[in-house]
Amino acid sequence: MRSSVRVVGVVLAWWISWAQLEMDCARPQQARSVVGRLMLSEIEGAEDTNRAAMWEAFGRCPRGSGAAACRRREQQRFEAHWERQKRAIEDKYRKMLSEFEERCQASAA
Repeated sequence: MRSSVRVVGVVLAWWISWAQLEMDCARPQQARSVVGRLMLSEIEGAEDTNRAAMWEAFGRCPRGSGAAACRRREQQRFEAHWERQKRAIEDKYRKMLSEFEERCQASAA
């Protein structure tokens, strides 16, 4: 699983650098659209990775009477982690858009 995460990271890094080249102040709506697609792609990839890790954790829960409680704890732990991770991804792309808009305003002045 770590290798797939690494591949996703490399692809996203390449895609982000490509998107920055495509962020043209003359076409701000297109730039926003590219950033939105990038953010959605990263969120979906991170969510899939998080979900797979949660299911692996469920597999480590004991059988029997403690299984349900263990799965609930793991689910709560992974949901909290996912919410933090998703917020960080959204913040990263909000910052990217904000910097783009500032750059465009500065170049227009």
